This record gives sequence, C-alpha cells and structure tokens, in this order.
Amino acid sequence: MSSFIELFSGREDRERVLTEIVSSGLARCGVTLIAHVERATLEVLAVRSIPTPEPFVDGVPEPIGAISSLSHQLCAMATDIVPARTWTGDRWGPITGELVTVVCREGEAAISPVEEQFFWGWRYSNHLTAGFHGDVYVVTPGGWAGLLAEWSGCSPVLPVQAVTGDQSAPGVEWRQPVAPLPASPDDAGTAIPHAGDVVADSSGAPRPGECLLCYVSRMVLQFGCDNHLRFARQYRDARAPRATGLERRLANAGGFCDCEVLLNAYDLRPEHWLPALTHEEDGRTVIDEGERSPDSLPACTGVSTGSTQPCGLWQ
Repeated sequence: MSSFIELFSGREDRERVLTEIVSSGLARCGVTLIAHVERATLEVLAVRSIPTPEPFVDGVPEPIGAISSLSHQLCAMATDIVPARTWTGDRWGPITGELVTVVCREGEAAISPVEEQFFWGWRYSNHLTAGFHGDVYVVTPGGWAGLLAEWSGCSPVLPVQAVTGDQSAPGVEWRQPVAPLPASPDDAGTAIPHAGDVVADSSGAPRPGECLLCYVSRMVLQFGCDNHLRFARQYRDARAPRATGLERRLANAGGFCDCEVLLNAYDLRPEHWLPALTHEEDGRTVIDEGERSPDSLPACTGVSTGSTQPCGLWQ
C-alpha cells in the first residue's frame, strides 16, 4: 500500500514510538529497522531489521537494479509483519497499520540520501497489506529526524552499545539482519522517476460535464499510471484551476498517484459492480467469482464546471 498520512498528533507520541522501536534490541549502526505500528493505538506490533544499503549517488539509483532490490526486500518485509488487506464483499477493508522505517547510523541527525532511498524503495514495493507506508526516520547518537513530516529531536538517540558494536552489552539483543532479496530479472533496465520529475502530457481532455474520477479512470485505462497525479492535475488545470488544494485532499485520502485515487480514495458505488458468478451444487450456491468492477464504467452522471467532486457513480 503506497501512501503517507501523518500517524502522530504531536512530538510526544512520535518520540515514544521511536524510542520503543529503537529499544527493540535490533538497533545498530548500519541497520535499518522496519516497524509495524497500529494506527489506532500507536502500539508497536513488530520490528524487523535489514542491512542499510549504500545510498544512491546524488539521488540517482546506481545501478537501477538497486532500487528494485530494495523494493523487493521491503515488500517481503511488509508481507511478513503486516496482515493482508481484506476484501469484505463490496469494498476493501480498512488500513489499520503503518510501516515506520528507522535508519540507524552515525553522523548528523539530518535526512540524507541514505534515508531518501527508502522513500523510493517503499514507493515501488507494491505490497498488498493493510499498512500505509509511513515516514522514514534517521536515529543517530545525537538525535533523530524525519523525512516526510520534517520533525526532529534530541531523543531518542542511538545507544552507545549500538555504535560501538558491543553485542554483549546489557539490554541490547543483537539479531542477524534479514539477507537482501535479489532484484527481479524483470526489473532490468526499468527507469525509476525522481521526485519532481515533469511527466509529458498525454492527449485527451475532459469531456463536457465529466467528473474528476471518471476522467482519471478513463485516462488511466488508456495511458496507464505514471506514479504521479498526472491526470488529476490535468483535470484540475482544465476544469477547476481554483482547486489548489486538490493534491493535498487526494493525498489525505490515500491517493498519491492517479491509480491510488481510484484504489484508495474513492470506490465505485456497489450498484455498479458486476454481480457474483455462482452455480448450484448439491442444493447449495457456490460462488465462482465474487462481485467485481466492470470492464468499462457507466456514463458519467456529470458535475458542474469548476467542481473536483466525483459524480454519482462514486462514493
């Protein structure tokens, strides 16, 4: 699940959870901790560790296979510690957890390419769990800092035992980190876009009265998703230029790219789903295939010019 929605309401909760993660016994220079945190209670449910990979040079994956390898590794980690997202019959179940990444290293308590690579690693991990991609933090002997929320502080810090490598020090349990997964051969030569990249526009303007969701769905079906809010922005620029908060509103609902708007932020209303396929067997009904989205949408019911709200097909 690819999203970031702020988990913490303030510094106290943030530092308490970070302290619990760092105190798990796995913190050590050169190791990155991946924690599953329950969003409702902020309880740390599980912590795993991986060796921290070398950062990309100037923010560019070098080689490209490195980001793919990290994404596969994070996907496996997420699948191991977070339950799969459930299908309830008419919609996907809620996102209940958050994956918090904590890089343990020496140096300044400030975000560096070491931490930034995890943003891209999670972005392309494509795991189907009930957990959001949370923030990426660095914890050093001098304090901590966050990547997305841009918070920092003096506590927690990396324990001295974790810096010196004294595995026998009291209160520190050292476990062998999980070995990296190899990159998929299908990923060879796949270019990874960088934050801020400008994506070339595709042809296709909104139809008269067409709503944002119907337009984005039509464009994604035709051109695919490029991991940006490409078509959502095109719609806004063409039909609702005053809707300057559109990206923030979609992101708050879990829509950080066009396909996530359709997967996370909105659902097609149940009456527009195709019915389940069933057959009778020994006097009982057997479901061959559950309710599913149609191959093509019904005609958009329309919205007024200047609106970025969905039409009546969506909820």
